[in-house]
Amino acid sequence: MRIWQKITLIAIVISLLFASARSHAIAFPFSEVTLNEGVEEARAKIRDAFNATVFAEQIGTNVHEAAEKMNNALEYINQAENFIIQGNLEQANALTQASIKLSEETINSVQELKIQKGLLNFWNWVLSIVVPIILIGFGVCAFFFGRRFWKKHHWKKFMEMKVKPSNGTMPSKSKYSNSRRDIDEDKMILVAVLSAIIVVGGFVVYVSLTPAPQERFVSIYLLNLEKSAEYPELLVLGKNNTFSLLICVENSMRRVEYGVIEAKIFNQSIPTGQQQEETLMRFEEILLNGETWEIPFTTTIDKIGLYRIRFELSLYDNMKAVFASKNFCSLPLEVIS
Repeated sequence: MRIWQKITLIAIVISLLFASARSHAIAFPFSEVTLNEGVEEARAKIRDAFNATVFAEQIGTNVHEAAEKMNNALEYINQAENFIIQGNLEQANALTQASIKLSEETINSVQELKIQKGLLNFWNWVLSIVVPIILIGFGVCAFFFGRRFWKKHHWKKFMEMKVKPSNGTMPSKSKYSNSRRDIDEDKMILVAVLSAIIVVGGFVVYVSLTPAPQERFVSIYLLNLEKSAEYPELLVLGKNNTFSLLICVENSMRRVEYGVIEAKIFNQSIPTGQQQEETLMRFEEILLNGETWEIPFTTTIDKIGLYRIRFELSLYDNMKAVFASKNFCSLPLEVIS
């Protein structure tokens, strides 16, 4: 084979490989490092979607669907992390990309809803001010015209009774003074009505823009599977050292929240300076205002001693871009043989 034929053949092979890579016909292996970076990118997208949802909710947008999408995105991430541990990197990559796509859809849909709600709120606000002003203005005009008509009619009747049949004329000076007095009275009434409109309108705007302060809090507590506050505190190896609980979180923060719970165990049989915490599980959820989050929790303690399981709740602060600890509850346990 001649040299130019070899070069042509190599060029064709390289072109085919490049075209295959461009069309994803050849699947290159994923690295665990790359996938971990993808998971972090997916989590960042969820935080972006959460920030957009918070701002949209502040103007009254319904964010139920957005919260559901973000929870699905979180579930995809958790599954992707499990697949990375198992070594199924291709499935982990697919779930990571699905999470990112779902977060981007959430951001776009929330932005559209925010624009629609903003326009609706603007027109509602305008109508709530313009309509009362028009009605009040109509009432004021009707009052003035009615008052002038009544006074003119009353004055005419009065003068008809006073004027002598011989001359039939009205005193021009008296008519001028009465007309001047009527104009002054109209001005005083108009000033009083406009002042009242300004005061009442300003009060209405202030009240509408300054809602009454409401208590904001989030609570976390434990229940057993029958949803009563009774759970084992004395465990016996081989009998009940595996147990289940419900971790309950109530969101009364008056807004959507991004919550993370970490279940940590402390062996209190060890001296305080040597104690080490171990994270048993981690849970994430997007919580709507007024929603209660119930998480089934099951664990096993296979060594005797004194333990304390601490459930720490952190909420995402979208202004500082950090998770801040808000509350916790703990369960003391003694394990015997």
